[in-house]
Amino acid sequence: MKPRFFSALLLLLLLSLPAQAAKKDTQLILDEVQRLSAAVEQMSAQLAELLKRSGIADEKISAVARNQADLAQSRENLTLSMQFFKEELNALKDSLNKLNDRLLSLPAAPAGAPAAAGPGEPPPATETSLAQDPSSVYYAAYSDYIKENFDLAIEGFRQFIRSFPDSGLADNSLYWIGECHYAKKKYQEAINTFNELLAKYKDGDKAPAAILKKGYALIELGRQSEGLAILKELISRFPLSEEASLAGQKIKEFSE
Repeated sequence: MKPRFFSALLLLLLLSLPAQAAKKDTQLILDEVQRLSAAVEQMSAQLAELLKRSGIADEKISAVARNQADLAQSRENLTLSMQFFKEELNALKDSLNKLNDRLLSLPAAPAGAPAAAGPGEPPPATETSLAQDPSSVYYAAYSDYIKENFDLAIEGFRQFIRSFPDSGLADNSLYWIGECHYAKKKYQEAINTFNELLAKYKDGDKAPAAILKKGYALIELGRQSEGLAILKELISRFPLSEEASLAGQKIKEFSE
């Protein structure tokens, strides 16, 4: 309400009163009008301040939502990195054990054996040096994945599976093939690969990660109910896994 409104109100009140009463109460009425005007001005200022604070709060809420989304993506990327480092450590331990077994099984050099190559001469070729190293094939494919050369990575992992089907990294290779398809947004191909992994290695260490990304891929394809059901299955089967935590966050996004 504006001061002009109160002035008009004052005039009407004065006209409606007898002359003597108007003369007697003019100052009292004027004081009341001024008090009301001051109260309205104060309320307007408070309202403006509340609106300003509301705008700031909206910005803070939006920022928190963005930060939560970034944090979820960072956790997913960190999980992928941790998976690779675990694989690398296990592969290194396996290589060391095999090397130790070979050293222990080497026979003593017979008399008349050829001498070692002299300075500047290439070492003699051995069966081990000529054999294809599984770790080299695997990590070359993973290097292509890191560089986002997904087609090369898929071929590299497929070559590893063909050459070393009984290796402990065969299921890992299948998993990273699925990740390559997922990164290329070929979600159905990713689902097919994860299904292949879960059929062949249902109790393998890559099972939780394969279930998680299968659920994500179904959601990306618009099959939300199927995807959420897969994520709930993951939480039920592997409740203490990092993948179960990520699945719970994804489910929460759709329940809010």
